[in-house]
Amino acid sequence: MNKVLAAAAALAAFGSGGLLTAAFTPAHAALGQPAASVTADQMRMKAQLRQVAGAGYTVDQITTPAGTVVKEFISPAGIVFAISWFGPTMPNLAQLLGSAYFQTLTAAEKTHGFGHDHVQLRTPQLVVHAGGHMRQFFGLAYVPSLVPSNLSISDLH
Repeated sequence: MNKVLAAAAALAAFGSGGLLTAAFTPAHAALGQPAASVTADQMRMKAQLRQVAGAGYTVDQITTPAGTVVKEFISPAGIVFAISWFGPTMPNLAQLLGSAYFQTLTAAEKTHGFGHDHVQLRTPQLVVHAGGHMRQFFGLAYVPSLVPSNLSISDLH
């Protein structure tokens, strides 16, 4: 089985299966894309959606029945510029990152590999920090060029 296309349950094995081993479906409110379909993510995850206004951005917080929280940070232009997650299950990164950014992440995994329990990717186009272990996953992904200038990256958790 291709480690990039393995089931989400394999995520707990980080080193042997890789952090990126998630079940994949088409992207909706993906990183770098318009936020108009956040509701589709909510429906797909069978989750609760709460919208919170920040200083110069909006956060759509999706909480799954399992307790995983996904935050989609949306610029005033209506573009998802960052995504964070934490909880007992790993969200579908292919869906959340979108095909282009997910492809960047999987290519980096194939080229460089990632640690046993942590992924750290920093390029001019994409930054991803993720890690965890079974029942305790966390992560942050953002597009540096899309982050509003008045926002500190530390505010994205």
